[in-house]
Amino acid sequence: MRRAYIKRYALFALCMVLAAALWLSGCGAKASAQETEGPFSFIFMSDLQADPETGDYSAIGGLLDKALAHDSQPRLLVLGGDSVNDGSSAAEWADFWAAAGGRLDGVTVATAAGNHDSAPLLAEQFDYPESAPAASTEGYFYTFTEGGAFFLMLDSNIMGGGNATHAEWIKEQLASDAAKGANWRIAVTHHPLWPAAEIPKDVQRAETMREVFLPLMSSGDVDVLLCGHQHMYSLAAPVPAWDATESNVIQVMAASGGKGSYKAANVDYIETAAEAPNYIIAEADAKTLNITAFDKEGAAFDVIQIDKSEGQKKFTTRCSVLRKGAQGQP
Repeated sequence: MRRAYIKRYALFALCMVLAAALWLSGCGAKASAQETEGPFSFIFMSDLQADPETGDYSAIGGLLDKALAHDSQPRLLVLGGDSVNDGSSAAEWADFWAAAGGRLDGVTVATAAGNHDSAPLLAEQFDYPESAPAASTEGYFYTFTEGGAFFLMLDSNIMGGGNATHAEWIKEQLASDAAKGANWRIAVTHHPLWPAAEIPKDVQRAETMREVFLPLMSSGDVDVLLCGHQHMYSLAAPVPAWDATESNVIQVMAASGGKGSYKAANVDYIETAAEAPNYIIAEADAKTLNITAFDKEGAAFDVIQIDKSEGQKKFTTRCSVLRKGAQGQP
């Protein structure tokens, strides 16, 4: 996101000027980057692809209207991949952008790569950081910082083999000054680490990803993993009896398009599931991160809060759908 980097560099330069002025005036106290960061918000959507029977992308406009009209005024849109059914089709991408219209003007967009995505067209749709690789064989792995949050964008299409190079890259990124200095660390993949639907190939991929990559996320203090792929909303809060890593990383899955939902399974680690189109608004300050799930009508149906105000992560939820395998329609 070159625009985002330009804004951040400008803000950094301004902060340095102000810090120098305070020092020269005899004020010895200097605020940290985290102390100067105010509240910020972002939208998370995934799998915006249309119903393949109709190819109708018109619903995107309504979802974006509702999300962008949120009181927090989000100006960052994070996507979990699969924005179209055929990522190699320029015509389908044209349909996507026709439906989005000018709604994304002035909005920073970052996407993970989904299994329906295809280079080079994916790389042409959104404004990536300069460090994002262009070659599809290398995958779409990149990071950026926005509003006190460090985003770790991962390409789960090629993580199913547990590649050591990818593991080392993740470890290095989470050990960076940018990650350690952030209030929040947010990972984004397309495929879930905890599948809500027990699709054999998804389960197999997830097992490898949890074994190889989850310990790195946990030790790197990742707060939340955002994902898509299974065309439903779900919240996964791993339990020690099931998850040998005893990870404190929660997973939130979103599905925002017109393609049919998968069927949620009754598994211990899924706290909430809803089989209907949805989007996420995340609001954060230095100590709290609130993640709210909305249905296509703009009604909130699940609220997740991570609170660090007492020096430890405290996780709470409020919802209007049933938990522990009793899935409902939001």
